[in-house]
Amino acid sequence: MRRAFAPLLALALLAGALVEASPAAAQVPPSPDPRIEAQAQAIERQLLCPICTNERLDVCGTAICADMKKIIRERLTAGSTPDDIILYFEQRYGARVRADLPREGFNLVLFGWVGASLLLVAAGGGWFLLSARRSRMPVPAPAPAGVDDAWLDAQIAGDDGPEAHA
Repeated sequence: MRRAFAPLLALALLAGALVEASPAAAQVPPSPDPRIEAQAQAIERQLLCPICTNERLDVCGTAICADMKKIIRERLTAGSTPDDIILYFEQRYGARVRADLPREGFNLVLFGWVGASLLLVAAGGGWFLLSARRSRMPVPAPAPAGVDDAWLDAQIAGDDGPEAHA
């Protein structure tokens, strides 16, 4: 019976350890100056976690992000500008730490490629829908010669046709 509870106990301890290491445990205390805190949060939204994939610094709870947040507040208190702080982290971790790609150089080619691809897909989809719609339009079948004309002539003349006299 004890051996059956051993995996459950290990699982409960692991879950407790994960809760203890949650992002709430890695929070940085806010700056007492509201202007510095607002600037720090704006900078955190412009930077990505160097470890996580595409996770902004303001929502990441890893220890390195907590250190980066602390450095941001320290540098703002020391008088650094937001651009200087972003440049510091970019020089330290590379351009991939920026949340927004700069719109210059090769990145312009990438933005153009994405835009052209979207236009091409939209044009191809529109052409397909129009051609599918045209091919499904009903084509009226030609009426047999003389049958409809005789009936119509009888209706105009006021005669009900051969069926009415039977």
